[in-house]
Amino acid sequence: MLKKKKTVKNRSLFYRISAWLHLWLGLVSGIVVVLVSLTAAALTFEDEIRLLLEPYETVQASEGQELLPPSVLAEAVKQEYGFPSVYGVMYRGEGRSAMVPYYQDRRNYRQVLVNPYTAEVLHLRKLNDDFFRFMLMGHYQLWLPRPIGKPVVAYSTLIFVITLITGLVLWWPKKWTRATKNASFKVKWPASPKRLNYDLHNVIGFYSLLIALVLGLTGMVYGMDWFRSSVYWVGSAGEKEVFDRFSSDTTLMAKEGVLEEDILFSKLVTSGLDVEENRFSMFYPRGEAGVWNLQVNPSLISTFRKIDYHYEQHSLKLLKAGLPYNEANGGEQLMRLNYDLHLGLIGGIWTKIIAFLVCIISGSLPITGFIIWWGKKKKGKPRKNNQGRAKTIPRSKVQKPKTMIIME
Repeated sequence: MLKKKKTVKNRSLFYRISAWLHLWLGLVSGIVVVLVSLTAAALTFEDEIRLLLEPYETVQASEGQELLPPSVLAEAVKQEYGFPSVYGVMYRGEGRSAMVPYYQDRRNYRQVLVNPYTAEVLHLRKLNDDFFRFMLMGHYQLWLPRPIGKPVVAYSTLIFVITLITGLVLWWPKKWTRATKNASFKVKWPASPKRLNYDLHNVIGFYSLLIALVLGLTGMVYGMDWFRSSVYWVGSAGEKEVFDRFSSDTTLMAKEGVLEEDILFSKLVTSGLDVEENRFSMFYPRGEAGVWNLQVNPSLISTFRKIDYHYEQHSLKLLKAGLPYNEANGGEQLMRLNYDLHLGLIGGIWTKIIAFLVCIISGSLPITGFIIWWGKKKKGKPRKNNQGRAKTIPRSKVQKPKTMIIME
């Protein structure tokens, strides 16, 4: 009997601690979670929306036409807009225009879309004026300077993850009965606004919990170096993540008339890779010691199978070829899988739809939770009698709900 009482007392203490953390951490991070979640929802279908609204995203090749080499596309862009150089050339798969980015500084970041079969310049996109770029800056750094906004978003996401876990503790009934099952798993649609708000927070919050945790944890990988290192260390069974730095021999001289990017492009074509069905990008060396970076992705949707190749300038010596996904260690696999998990790309359009819905739900949880808290706060205030004096309601007469579940 004593052991049973002690267990009940420990559970009650754990419950109260969870309720306190859930309430106050939710109030502290609520606004940030709403903004980050809604901007994430706006970014989920960026590619599909662009394909629908921007005709220059797609091209149609005539029969027998082949992809032009990167030097031709880069030169067409430089002549059209007077750019001194370009950042790279990105071939985005069959039926899609190629992208040639130009990056001078954070205030002058542009993307030029080009027909990869004719080198016709189709559109200049100024990213600082682009809606999706604006959403990305809000999602990543809350439209604040990066040294301030990035940690604010990252640690608010950490708090959100904690509130999800404490929310599960509060959602769990003391005893599973038919009534508690209905209250925990079903939304009572024909109910008062107050009860409906409670169910939207409690029940819908439970159903979205697992996916919301995945989205939150994968977001923390991008926002906090210590968390990324920890995930890699666990996944690789104790290894540390190593970031390779490559450089070219600066004593080598460029050969006149030799277009190095086209030689690399030719190697790729003759290797047997179907350049029509794959995405691949070629990024130019930056500075005298910079290297060529060739990225090949066999999928037009996901990114985790992408392989990087690094080549020395002028000699075009292969410095390193990335490992295929199934040959990488567990930590590397988690890092490469992280982007697809975070954007819902892992299972195609259906997981993107799920990710979109969970982002909307995640953005609603702080709002519905605040409404629940505000309603309880107002309910606890003393009422005035006819003479204008405060009338305190005895605690014994206040009806408590059978289950107290608060998920801000």
